[in-house]
Amino acid sequence: MNNNLEFSYNNRFSANNKDKIYFYLFKAQVIFNTLVIFSYSATTQNLFLFGPLILNLCALYLKNDHKDFISRINYLFQLFFQVFIIAESFHYLIILTTKFYNWLLPSSIGLFLVTMIVMYIPYMIVFFGMIQNKLLQLLIAFFTFDVIAMSALSIVTYGTIIYFHPLIGLLNNSNFLGAITFLTLILLIMNRWDYSWPKITLSKDSNSIILILLIVVGIWFVMWNAFSSGDNLLLSFVHFNFSGVSFKPQHILTGLEAGIAEELLFRYAFLTILLSAFYNYQYRILYASVISSLCFGLIHLGNVTAGQNLANTIIQVIFAFGMGLLMCALYLYSDLFYLPVIFHTLLDTLVFSVSGELMSGKVTIADGIFTILETLVFVIIAITLLISIYKRRNRNYNSGRNVRI
Repeated sequence: MNNNLEFSYNNRFSANNKDKIYFYLFKAQVIFNTLVIFSYSATTQNLFLFGPLILNLCALYLKNDHKDFISRINYLFQLFFQVFIIAESFHYLIILTTKFYNWLLPSSIGLFLVTMIVMYIPYMIVFFGMIQNKLLQLLIAFFTFDVIAMSALSIVTYGTIIYFHPLIGLLNNSNFLGAITFLTLILLIMNRWDYSWPKITLSKDSNSIILILLIVVGIWFVMWNAFSSGDNLLLSFVHFNFSGVSFKPQHILTGLEAGIAEELLFRYAFLTILLSAFYNYQYRILYASVISSLCFGLIHLGNVTAGQNLANTIIQVIFAFGMGLLMCALYLYSDLFYLPVIFHTLLDTLVFSVSGELMSGKVTIADGIFTILETLVFVIIAITLLISIYKRRNRNYNSGRNVRI
């Protein structure tokens, strides 16, 4: 009997498994990409592309199982190589066909966007469909978010005529298309791993008054976080300044990208997988919420590489952890996944409309203390909701209702 925490190379596709279709689609994609690379190499007389071409052909030797050492090495190599070569082949295809096909037509742009969203679907099923190890599933979710979904558009379009299209430029800068791609891929692979999709029906056990109060306070906080002004702290709680607001399309789409993609990654994929991993633990809800929120906070360390100073980034990491824990609790309490999505989208969009996409300015001791206090408030509210969830679960168990969280 296989342990569900083991990664099995064998029997990846059963005899009647529909995943075989994805396996054949992937091989057809490999052949097509090989022809594109060969044509581009011949046209440009770039002999250096014969190396990637041959390596790409090795993907045809992927098997339904990986019993021998060579097959396993090929599988692991292709897992990373295909992420790049799928996007790069599309890049070559655009360059090859630009002379006789108008890629800037609205219909062409539409076709291009749809292709970008679906072109990694066979890859996802072939390489990740049978993974049962919870840690690997977490890594795959992050890999899909950071490497596949958020990087593909720039690889495909850079140096092509499409790169200069206003819509493509907007999608590149905001990563909104990456969010839609990630939504498609993460829902697909989570379903393949036998996890349920995000819940969107209000829990019958949630208290409507508490939920309304949380929503009202959440809306106030979103407004206060972006527009607060006044001569002192108390006045800033009720006085908002909207004079510097600038709702640019990029700010709106970037806010949507954060709300959709980051919530799917941390409040859906990470939280769901961690709840499953800690299934036999009494405090699995707390463990899953804290770990997913820590990961959510730590991902913001990447803003340092985008030019944000370290002090501002640390402030952002602390704030993100507290907010992430609150969003976990809100989702688990209400069973409404779109609530954290909406709050996260509004929070980022409104801040971007006022101060841009990166935090700037000198961080004072007061800023640090205030951020810690904010985070503590988030954590207290979150823990209160999580305790309510535990009590609700115990009541349901005592009454004979079988409820899984």
